[in-house]
Parts: sequence; C-alpha cells; structure tokens
Amino acid sequence: MNRGGAEQEGCLIYLGDELVSVLVRLEPGTPHAPEHRHKWRVTEAYGPGVSLARAPLFDTPDAVADWIADRLPPPAPRPWLDAHLLP
Repeated sequence: MNRGGAEQEGCLIYLGDELVSVLVRLEPGTPHAPEHRHKWRVTEAYGPGVSLARAPLFDTPDAVADWIADRLPPPAPRPWLDAHLLP
C-alpha cells in the first residue's frame, strides 16, 4: 500500500462484503516511535467499524480482526482479512 508516500504493508478487514477497516504495518523509516515499528494499526474505519478507529496497536492483522470481533454487537459476521495485500 502507498500511504502518504511511504511504502507500507497493509490489509483490509471486511465484515461479510463490507469494508470496515484499513490496516497498515508501521515500518522503519516512518515517523513512529521505535517500539511501534512492525506493529499494525487501523488507519481508516468504515460502516460498522467506524467507532473502532481509535484502536490500539497490534502485533498481527489477526489480532486486529479478533479485537474488532469482540467489539461488534451480535450477530455480526466474523471479520475476515483480504490477505492478498499482505507480503
């Protein structure tokens, strides 16, 4: 993904066929604290995920999907990752 001129890894999280969040991996060379490098963060949130935009940092995209699933009201479908965007 190209976010703000720096090449970064990213993925999309969907609920059913609806995009709910865009994730990026914080890479070295981007303006983040060293302890945040290689962590995943939610950069954008949509639809039912809009209230999740202030998510913490995560070690993996799967951890983000689990975090989202725990915060959506039932009977929400299980979030899934668009893994083809991952390296």
